Amino acid sequence: MCGDGANDCGALKRAHGGISLSELEASVASPFTSTTPNISCVPTLIREGRAALITSFCVFKFMALYSIIQYLSVTLLYFILSNLGDFQFLFIDVVIILIIAFTMSLNPAWKELVAQRPPSSLMSGPLLFSVLTQIMVCLSFQALAFVWVQHQSWYEKWTPLSDACNTSRVGLSISPNTTHPTDHKNIRNYENTTLFYISSFQYLVVAIIYSKGKPFRQSSYKNWPFVLSCISLYIFLFLIMLYPVSAIDNFLEIVCVPYEWRITMVIIIVVNAVVSFVLELSNDQWGSRFLAWTFCRNRKTPQTRFIQLAQELQDDLDWPPRPQTCTYGTAPHHSLIL
Repeated sequence: MCGDGANDCGALKRAHGGISLSELEASVASPFTSTTPNISCVPTLIREGRAALITSFCVFKFMALYSIIQYLSVTLLYFILSNLGDFQFLFIDVVIILIIAFTMSLNPAWKELVAQRPPSSLMSGPLLFSVLTQIMVCLSFQALAFVWVQHQSWYEKWTPLSDACNTSRVGLSISPNTTHPTDHKNIRNYENTTLFYISSFQYLVVAIIYSKGKPFRQSSYKNWPFVLSCISLYIFLFLIMLYPVSAIDNFLEIVCVPYEWRITMVIIIVVNAVVSFVLELSNDQWGSRFLAWTFCRNRKTPQTRFIQLAQELQDDLDWPPRPQTCTYGTAPHHSLIL
C-alpha cells in the first residue's frame, strides 16, 4: 500500500508493506517512507524484504544446526564419561560461530525481482526437511568417527593416568624428563579429539550450505568477508589437524593421534561435505513433497475465507454452472429507410 495523506494511515498500518510517499502524517503510520513521491521504490522494497527474510532463515537454520551439532558431540562423549574442553567450547563459539554468523548475513539483495516467492514460515516443508536431513548427516558421520576410532590398533581406553602422546604409539619425539599433567576430567582422549575436528568442519559446511544466493540474494562468493572467513578457518583447521603444534594442542586439549588417522578424518570430512551438499541441492525438488506426503495427507482448511472459497470452487466439478436451457435469438429484421 502506498499513500501520501492522513486518510491513508489506516490502510498503511494494515498492509503487509506500507510505504509513505510523503514525510508528513502518513510517514508516522507507515513502516516505510520513500523520499521520492512515486511508487518506483516498491520493487526495491520487495527485493530487500525478501533478501532480509531469506537471511533471517539462513542464520536461524545455521544457529539451530550449530546447537544440535554441538549437542550431538557432547552426547556421544557422555558415553565414555567425557566432554568437550572449556577452551574447545570457547574456540567453537567465538572463533567459528561468531565470525560465521556475522559474515554470512552480509549478502546484498538480488538485482532483479523474480516471480518466485520465498518461504513465509519456518515450518514450511523445504526448511524443515533441510534441517532434519542435515541433522541426520551430522549424527551419522560423528557416530561413525566415534566408533571407528575405538577399533584402531593403537587405540587405548582412557584412564586418569593415560598419556595419549606416547612416543611408542604415535612416533613423536618427547623428552623423557617431560612430565604431563594428569587429566582427571577425561578431556584428552582420542574420541574427544576426533569429534572436535569432525564437528568443527561440520559447522563450516552447514554455514556454506545455508548461505544461498539466487534468486533472492546475490551469490555467496560476492560476500568477501564470509569467503575470507571460511577460507581462513578451513586452512587453520587443516593445519592444526595435519601438522599439529604443541602449543595449540595443549591450549585446545587435543591429544596426539597417528598421521594415518588424521588422513582418515580428512576423508570423513570430505565425504560428509559432499553428502550434505547433495542433500541440500535436492531438497528443493522433493523435500517439501516428502514432508507433505508424510504429515499433510489430510489437507487442512485454510484460515482465510477467500482461500477456502477458492479451494471449494476448485474441487467443485459443477462449477462454473452450465445453462440448463438454451435460448436462441432470431435474426433482427432490417428495413431500408429511404
